[in-house]
Amino acid sequence: MVGDQIDFISALTKQLPVSRLIFSPISIWVLFALILLVVIGLPLLFFGLIGAALGNLGFGFWMIVLLIIAIVVGSFINIPLGTLKPKTQKPNDEPAPRKPTGQYAPSMYDKMYRTDRFEPEPYTSESSGRKTRISINIGGAVIPILISVYIILMGAFGTISTDPWYLAKIAAALIITTVCVYLAAKPVRGIGIATPFFIGPIVTLAAALILGGGFGLPAAGIAYVAGTLGTLIGADLLHLKDVPTQETSMLSIGGAGTFDGIFLTGIITALIASF
Repeated sequence: MVGDQIDFISALTKQLPVSRLIFSPISIWVLFALILLVVIGLPLLFFGLIGAALGNLGFGFWMIVLLIIAIVVGSFINIPLGTLKPKTQKPNDEPAPRKPTGQYAPSMYDKMYRTDRFEPEPYTSESSGRKTRISINIGGAVIPILISVYIILMGAFGTISTDPWYLAKIAAALIITTVCVYLAAKPVRGIGIATPFFIGPIVTLAAALILGGGFGLPAAGIAYVAGTLGTLIGADLLHLKDVPTQETSMLSIGGAGTFDGIFLTGIITALIASF
């Protein structure tokens, strides 16, 4: 019986050309169009979400367009701020601390790569002369900070909310986000400071919804300011002292641009909170 089936298949393959046995359910042009749609559509969807978040925060159409262009262009520009001197500590003869095994959660700061967390290594004379240059990215940090300042001013003038305690609620959410992000952030070898992706948005969104009285513009304003400035302060500024200067020659605050945690945390939380 099995032999008959094999003979039947062999006879069939001899009669049918290879093009009839191996074929695509769609034409090559349709496949090319689908690939092009993904390549073009995904960036448009991403920037559409950014525009929706900014629009829900009260920005006009042309202001949103200008901000998106400035954010994209500014992602390639870093402004130097200064340098970090190597830690002045005495040589340590103790053995290097043991690196724990396993992988750290995907981070907003290491471009979604998985990396091993590490412990600072003992001081060595070879690294005594190296310094870490500190800079700030325009698209990933400067513009989000300016947007946060603008939202704070609108809150102060009662444009976003007439609640007299609105600025105090922004400050409370900012403190909560800063503390949580600071505790979650860890130094990562060769990269700088890494934070699990979900910590900032979840904490910020919860604080914004509670303090802002539910979904809406007031909560969106709180979410954006707390998410942006809280991530900047808690993950970057307060952890500058933990950066291993002997291994990192340059550190850019918000250096991942539109994919940096400072930018994404504010955009994601503001978009969700504004519904």
